[in-house]
Amino acid sequence: MNKKKNKLKTQKLVVAVIILIICVGGFNLIKPYLPHEYGTTTGNFMNAQRIVELDGELYFFSSNDVEEGLYKIDSDGKTVKISDKSGIYLNGAGDYLYFIDWYGAVKDSQIVKVKKEGSESQILFEGDMGSYFVVVDQRIYFGYAPEGGYSPDIYSMTISGTDLRKTDLWKDSSLQLLLNPQMSRKDVDFSETDYTRTDMQIKDEYIYLYQVPKKATRKYDKLYRVKKRGAEAKFLADRVTVFNVAEDNYLYYAQLNEDAGSVTISKMNLETLKSEELIEIETDGEPVLRLNVALDKIHIAIENTGIYFLNTDGTNFMPVSGLLDQIED
Repeated sequence: MNKKKNKLKTQKLVVAVIILIICVGGFNLIKPYLPHEYGTTTGNFMNAQRIVELDGELYFFSSNDVEEGLYKIDSDGKTVKISDKSGIYLNGAGDYLYFIDWYGAVKDSQIVKVKKEGSESQILFEGDMGSYFVVVDQRIYFGYAPEGGYSPDIYSMTISGTDLRKTDLWKDSSLQLLLNPQMSRKDVDFSETDYTRTDMQIKDEYIYLYQVPKKATRKYDKLYRVKKRGAEAKFLADRVTVFNVAEDNYLYYAQLNEDAGSVTISKMNLETLKSEELIEIETDGEPVLRLNVALDKIHIAIENTGIYFLNTDGTNFMPVSGLLDQIED
């Protein structure tokens, strides 16, 4: 009798373990497709996250040549200053904004958390931080070099500033996979191809990236769209200095026109791959460095020239200072 009971207990235990394994395995299979909360978009992540959309309002930092601070364009189109804090890598999650305040020195960087109205500003972390920062699912991932230097590892902590730990993530490419869990590290292995995952961006089943440049001092590159590991390559544009695969299903990109001393900002429909030129900007040959997109605005940073806003339909081009001039005292 006891042997039967023990055998029954063993069978139940085995069944329970099998069910647990199935559940865990099943969860891991569907995990990439479960809802996630991201503090930024794929395109803006690769463009230093100068702007972010949160609850239908646009938040941005002013440039260094005008009054510094954190601003928003509200749902009525009004520009409002919400904080004297300024920085880069702007993320929005829940009711809060997160960013790095470098205030002139990388080794003195601070991770700042502030409510979207500008209240409850907190310093979550201070240290020698590098060029990676993103909020994903209640955790902050960022480059940090405890011993100093410019080759940080990726660390993470909670959005409350607790549970600091070193991760096994590998710089910007791996953080891209955090934002796009439908892809794996193996999917973005381009070691046997002519592509580079530097500055790559992912949307759905496609990866947008450059060919490996022939010269390290390049000013622009050829832009392609590929599938996993470089399959089904499609040439999109050349003379591209920067691009942004946006949430509105358009690819925004800047092309340098060296002979004309200008840059052209265009957008491409990701379904039809048809392009539309939005504006040509005189820059004395300086390239566009960053191109951020949120709601109906494009944030354009041009080297040695300035910071500008442009509507996604190509209208209302103006420097950031023009928006700040509209603020009512």
